[in-house]
Amino acid sequence: MDDAAALEVMKRFGKAFFKKDPALLEAAITEDAEWHQDSGPDAPHGRVLKGVTGFMEGIADKDGHYESQRFNDVVIKAMGEDQIVMTFLMEGKWKDGPAFSARGIELLTVRDGRICKKDVFLKQVRG
Repeated sequence: MDDAAALEVMKRFGKAFFKKDPALLEAAITEDAEWHQDSGPDAPHGRVLKGVTGFMEGIADKDGHYESQRFNDVVIKAMGEDQIVMTFLMEGKWKDGPAFSARGIELLTVRDGRICKKDVFLKQVRG
């Protein structure tokens, strides 16, 4: 996979994710896809959500925590045949709380043009 192919995978996934559309998400992730969140009870993986249902649950949970959230400084790079690395700056405001800023890295595994694993790592910058 090259950077252009990685960008296409991420565009398709991003559209589904930010529109919160299960049908689009089903076309962007594999049936057995896993989202390893940055924190949670499934040590050492954070919180692991599976399939379209799990991803939709994670999206709803994030919406419940944030009043606003924006991604800036996004860089997407292909690594080998089936890996994508995405770096970003996430800025926003907690519901009923302070503003925050975090640097993030996502390691994504791709199978047949769809994401099969999304592994998130965050480092707090401020907030």
